[in-house]
Amino acid sequence: MTEEYTLWQKMWAEGIGIFFLVFVGAGTAAMTLILSHGAPRYTPSDIGIGALGGSADWLAIGLAFAFAIMTMIYVFGPVSGAHINPAVTLSILMRKQMSAGEAVGYWIAQFAGAILGAFAIALVFGRQAWLVGGLGAAAPFPGIALWRAGIAEAIGTFALVLGVHGLALNKKAPQGWAGLIIALNIAGLIVLLGNVSGAAINPARTLGPAFADWVLGGPDIWGSVWVYILAQVIGGAAAALTYPLIAVGHKERAQVTPVQTPAER
Repeated sequence: MTEEYTLWQKMWAEGIGIFFLVFVGAGTAAMTLILSHGAPRYTPSDIGIGALGGSADWLAIGLAFAFAIMTMIYVFGPVSGAHINPAVTLSILMRKQMSAGEAVGYWIAQFAGAILGAFAIALVFGRQAWLVGGLGAAAPFPGIALWRAGIAEAIGTFALVLGVHGLALNKKAPQGWAGLIIALNIAGLIVLLGNVSGAAINPARTLGPAFADWVLGGPDIWGSVWVYILAQVIGGAAAALTYPLIAVGHKERAQVTPVQTPAER
């Protein structure tokens, strides 16, 4: 991030970025459930996603998230760094590359944007969006224990944040590729973990649809939300601690100057 932008501008960038992440990504998950409503269920863990195309449905959902994330990174990366994930913001705060006050502003914008994105899904698709599609909220699939879904979320968030540090924050990373590769990394994680935990791997993406479902009378998944967010925070923090130990030279670690993103170089 550069100092030429105010905190308010950065907050708007984060809020709009995650609004579209939820609207496009979680909205595609909700749409998939709506389209497959009433179709035969082929496995005990099948709640609709996967009924028509198996892994192909998760690929479509993963790519929807990827397209939204990639676009927002290239649009808002020069403004806010395009964290659009509170776990990413936490990891950057832990590496002393932003202030605590700035991080709090980012978190406020991220959670607000995610909630508004979920309500936008309801506005576009109507009652089916929350009654059938659950607004694309992430929760353990049938037969999956909550602790197992939590482990999936922790590992997935670890991989996501590790990718951000390696591609967007490392001065040695290839320039111009961060948005594309981070997006594809997230798409792959969604395809892999979707039918276990829903692959939220983002605290704001977890809370936004869950909150909107609660307000509108959709599925009540509050019992899993806190586990997901805790797991995601742990995964993001673990990545922030692990990456410098492996990929940052000892001379670089001795310095405390912030690392620039590709957009700032």
